[in-house]
Amino acid sequence: MQKTIVRYGLISGAISSTLMIITSLVGKAIIEKNGNLTQFFDYGLYLGFTCIILSLTLVFVGIKSFRDNQNGGKITFGKAFQIGILVTVISCVFYALTWLVCFYNLFPTFMEDYGAYHLQQLKESGASATLIAQQTTEMQQAAKNYQNPFYNFAITFMEPFPVGLLMTAIAAFVLKKK
Repeated sequence: MQKTIVRYGLISGAISSTLMIITSLVGKAIIEKNGNLTQFFDYGLYLGFTCIILSLTLVFVGIKSFRDNQNGGKITFGKAFQIGILVTVISCVFYALTWLVCFYNLFPTFMEDYGAYHLQQLKESGASATLIAQQTTEMQQAAKNYQNPFYNFAITFMEPFPVGLLMTAIAAFVLKKK
């Protein structure tokens, strides 16, 4: 079981890291070409979660591989969930570590830039001055916290983890066989 978890966790993590590096380099090129972060922030969320979902398909593959090749075609929901969540954790660690490298080397002002983008979106939507002032304070505090690599890692780890948790639960349910 451990071999399966490590194998599929590492493959998922490698896919996640590779896709993040490619996305980050393309994003950096767009920013440098346009001098505009709007495009990056408008589409980055969708692209990022698409990459997360692609990398976490290995949760399903890993559970199925264990069931079919090492467990005689049988697996309980609990055992499948255990395999899936551990594959997810390994993948999320890769994701968060890769983001730390990208953040400090490519996007050291990411949170300040995102804060400015978010506040501009609020202003354009006609938000109240009170809400904008409150959000400004919160974004400044978030940018300060984000400079701490442990905080940054924890926040970044939590981006793909809920997706992996959901995929694990679905895969464990679909693949269970007695």
